[in-house]
Amino acid sequence: MSESELLEEIVAKLRSLGLTTYEARAYLVLVKRGVMTSTEIAREARIPQPRVYDVLRGLEEKGLILVSEGRPRLYRAEEPRVALKRLLEAIERRIREEYERTVNMLENIITRSSRTSSEDIWKIESTQKIKDKLLEVVENAEYELLVSAYKHVLSDITNRLKRLSRRGVSVCLVMFDEVEPQKYVDEHRFKATKGIVIAIPDRKNALFVTNWYNPQQVMPSGFYTENKHLLRFFTEYFLHNLRDLSKPVYVAFGEKVFIRKFVNITRAIDMIRILMREHRKIHVKVSGWNTRTNERIVVEGEPVNTVYDVYNSIARITIKTSRGETITIGGWGATLEDVEAEVIEVIS
Repeated sequence: MSESELLEEIVAKLRSLGLTTYEARAYLVLVKRGVMTSTEIAREARIPQPRVYDVLRGLEEKGLILVSEGRPRLYRAEEPRVALKRLLEAIERRIREEYERTVNMLENIITRSSRTSSEDIWKIESTQKIKDKLLEVVENAEYELLVSAYKHVLSDITNRLKRLSRRGVSVCLVMFDEVEPQKYVDEHRFKATKGIVIAIPDRKNALFVTNWYNPQQVMPSGFYTENKHLLRFFTEYFLHNLRDLSKPVYVAFGEKVFIRKFVNITRAIDMIRILMREHRKIHVKVSGWNTRTNERIVVEGEPVNTVYDVYNSIARITIKTSRGETITIGGWGATLEDVEAEVIEVIS
């Protein structure tokens, strides 16, 4: 690359940081030449003399040059690493401020809108957009994440899953490929099938992707929804068709994990049963709704019995409180139990 080509490339990079062409040329000349007058800068940087004072004022406001007092005024470039870092921080501040303003404006529009998107299902067209949405959905988990994946999908989300586990999120991973035990999740299971890639955080939303088994040959189709009926369908499909009918590869309950919060009662039951087999003292705290009054309720106590009958769709935890009361806990849509659980915390 010739010197002139190199200088033009530097000018282009300075422009990408928000400088005008004249500002970029003037700053570059000052970096090369040192202390200069405005007339010298105009001549060297090929800037029209009537424009040079505005250009230098702009550089001074951006913190890129120093200006002396007296006549004639002298100009000197600030050290590039310091000056450009300061410029970058100013750009980042401006972008963050614009981001906050824009998000607030959009959220106000959503609030005023009479139409909500919670009942819709959205198709995601490209593979990259599917990957981006998957990362977003996975990161959204607060208590529990259900996720099924192929090897190539797992490689994209491994770091996010590890981060969730460090935060105490209970991850249930069903793999459609055989891989070594993923010991950073609570459950790793294997099901030999060409299944649907699913990610469901806390029953808040769901992403499911079909035809993602061979990304080199088949274009996947992604779908995202917050529809409660579809969420229930895909949650039950995951728990009963994928999880219950898959082979356990690694389970951390009772080995590394002794406290977790669940939104799905069947996984809470599994953890309780494992801890019971180890004769550990267990405490359960449940927040949810009183099925008789439909009021919010929090109950806690020692689990004395669990029932999980997949064929009759029964999942129940019975606890005894410190006052000797016996309370039954049900899952999503429970009516026969005393409490419909929203979050179940198991502590040992």
